[in-house]
Amino acid sequence: MDVVTEIRSVLEGKAGALVARRADLLSALIHDDFAYVNAGGRRSDKPGYVDAFCTSGRILFLAQHFSELEARQVDNVAIATMTIHDELSIEGRSVTGHYRSLSVFLRSPDGWRWLAGQTAAVAQTG
Repeated sequence: MDVVTEIRSVLEGKAGALVARRADLLSALIHDDFAYVNAGGRRSDKPGYVDAFCTSGRILFLAQHFSELEARQVDNVAIATMTIHDELSIEGRSVTGHYRSLSVFLRSPDGWRWLAGQTAAVAQTG
């Protein structure tokens, strides 16, 4: 399997865990030393990310889709860029957004784990 296919599998697992609000599945895909910066500039570690998007109930993912995924492997690290389309409910308010994202994955004995990410909003035109 090539690295793009492997990373797509991890990302689809992450999206499924977010929509299902399965903290156990999401946690299994994230490295313990995880660092993330969202489109609003807020930083999260692994426990904070899992809480914000799976257990707190404040933000509910309804869907998450990826396109334009590119990934390359450097030793035991994969660097991926993609466009993400999110459909969410934030404290009862429907929100959709398009984002560009950079993610870093580390190969572990159990497979790829999401190590770091940064997301930026894509300006909507029209």
